[in-house]
Amino acid sequence: MSRYPYIEDSPLEQLKDVANIERGNHQSAEETLDRLLRSSGIRLAMASTILRFLNPNAFQIIDDRAYRVLFPKAKKFPDKPAKVTDNYVKKSISVYWQYLDELNRIAGPELPFEKADRILYQLDIELCNKIGE
Repeated sequence: MSRYPYIEDSPLEQLKDVANIERGNHQSAEETLDRLLRSSGIRLAMASTILRFLNPNAFQIIDDRAYRVLFPKAKKFPDKPAKVTDNYVKKSISVYWQYLDELNRIAGPELPFEKADRILYQLDIELCNKIGE
């Protein structure tokens, strides 16, 4: 299989600016996130991983497990359709901002923001939740 993500040059240039975003100002990366989500092979979890790698002080990884712990009654976040639509991108961005806003709200000494995604992921495992539930 030759499956791999492809990012055009302009979003790559925008990614350099992500490192300078301060915690709580994540929405200033909306255009960058939009372009990542429109890139071939990149879904919300992968886009959030890229952002977190560049700036763990402002971004955290969103995945099924961490999202479920924060929003137990919410539906799973949107899956990328075969043909990317504006609606998918807008909904994904909205879900990610909501996720980061909630992480910022609950972060503290017991749940440091920079480690929150991994702590919530592990908590979901310890609660014996299954992927896809």
